[in-house]
Amino acid sequence: MSELPLVSVVVISYNGSDVIRPCLDTLLASEYPRFELIVVDNGSTDTLAEIVEREYSSVRLVRLMPNRGYAGGMNEGLKAARGEVLVPFNDDTESTPGLIREMVQPLLENAGVGIVGCKILYPDRKTLQHAGGVILPNGLTRHFGYGEEDRGQYDEAGEVEYVTGCAIAVRRELFETLGLYDDRYYPTYYEEVEFCWRARRVGWRIAYAPKAVLYHLESKTEGALSPRMLYRYHKSRLRFALKNLPFRALPQAVKQEWQWLRTLDFKTYLAPLSRAYGSTLVRLPFILYDRNHRFLPLGAKPE
Repeated sequence: MSELPLVSVVVISYNGSDVIRPCLDTLLASEYPRFELIVVDNGSTDTLAEIVEREYSSVRLVRLMPNRGYAGGMNEGLKAARGEVLVPFNDDTESTPGLIREMVQPLLENAGVGIVGCKILYPDRKTLQHAGGVILPNGLTRHFGYGEEDRGQYDEAGEVEYVTGCAIAVRRELFETLGLYDDRYYPTYYEEVEFCWRARRVGWRIAYAPKAVLYHLESKTEGALSPRMLYRYHKSRLRFALKNLPFRALPQAVKQEWQWLRTLDFKTYLAPLSRAYGSTLVRLPFILYDRNHRFLPLGAKPE
């Protein structure tokens, strides 16, 4: 990239009229000089589209009906994007002025970096939610720094296994060669984990940029640790593990799963996990078939 690349920030929203203004206002205050802003209205029934059309004339609106889930809706926004760097973005966020610049910088400095994540804080602006992440043997993910007070202990940039999809910068080339998100992770969760996994398998590096700071409500739509959220999260997690882990790694995954289950509060987890296991068992033939699924690249047309 010889000059600053055009960045396409794609904000996906479902009934986000209560959060879209601070999200767009802070993005539009970015210090980065070359970016476009796209909002995907993913089947909303509130006034989201009217707010964007009436108050944000510089923002492009993609309206979908019905709701296509996170991956399906985001894919439509990515198809509309013109940038060299594409930034999938959640609506329940507020960005800092340097966010886009700091996320783009690792892509400019290292041709081997394909995906960049940021430091994410809760709305109190001092409690960490994400400083890069790791994928465990059973598909569970762990965010570095989760729940800790931010005292600068995660201010060193570096390579990580994955970064959360709340706000990530991706070279357009990756979506063109690896394909878009897998929309079978419906309605949400793990599409970005798998995308990071696919990128690393073919040699791309994933970077954590600590100077890129974002504030995130987390689970606005689902409700944090609600039975519905837990069911959907673990249904997607099990799909990710069975679809992507090498067969030789599955015994270790089962062992890790059993060890993890022994630590849980079953009053909270029994019902949603039972549903997730049952749903996965029913869909197992389709999940195994999808191990060889070829993703439609960005820019390609369906046959």
